[in-house]
Amino acid sequence: MALIEYYARALTRGRFSLISFAIQPLSFIFIVYVVSGGRFLNTALAGALVSFIVGVGIADLAIELVGMKTRSRFYDILMSLPGSGWKKALGISIGMSVPALPYVLLLTVLLAWRLGFKTLSKIILATAALWLWSAGVGFLLGVRMKEPVRTMRLSNILVTGLTVFPPVYYPPSVLPETLARVLFFLPTVSASRLVSGNGDPGNLLVTVFWGLTGLIFLARFRGLES
Repeated sequence: MALIEYYARALTRGRFSLISFAIQPLSFIFIVYVVSGGRFLNTALAGALVSFIVGVGIADLAIELVGMKTRSRFYDILMSLPGSGWKKALGISIGMSVPALPYVLLLTVLLAWRLGFKTLSKIILATAALWLWSAGVGFLLGVRMKEPVRTMRLSNILVTGLTVFPPVYYPPSVLPETLARVLFFLPTVSASRLVSGNGDPGNLLVTVFWGLTGLIFLARFRGLES
């Protein structure tokens, strides 16, 4: 709880911290809405929700875990706290997710209102599974990598490659059918489709699979000491 409170306060202290945190996903909503004439709004909202979650897990968590290794005093204090390494990393991830929480809640309400509140359970399931997968990947990168700059570059490439180019903000129907079927197995694409109202069993199974994979990552890489 102490780690969650520390990161939550640190990341929401500035006047414009919440705005700067959201500028990229919100700008993509605007672009997709304008280009599609409003036809892809539900998918754009789902894409923004996916981007918030993946950005916190893969980028923010990984960069912070690697960066704290270079801040030896802070790292020593962290490692002296009771609890296992993966629980500390999970606490950091939850705390760093706090700035995204208002936007995630707002997008969830908007999507449930537009699609019908019967879809709320699937939206919550997709959000939770994607968060677990993102935190697991972020924890894996944070444990294995040692240089903050290289970690930042790699995490930015991963986030962009997983959220901007695949059909996350836009429907897969605009892509060639073969390519769309391949991209369907990406965790961000399956979660976006599930969140935007495409709740077929395939999307559900792929999303749950990636969520369980994230749990395995969190359980396997137990130490920040390496």
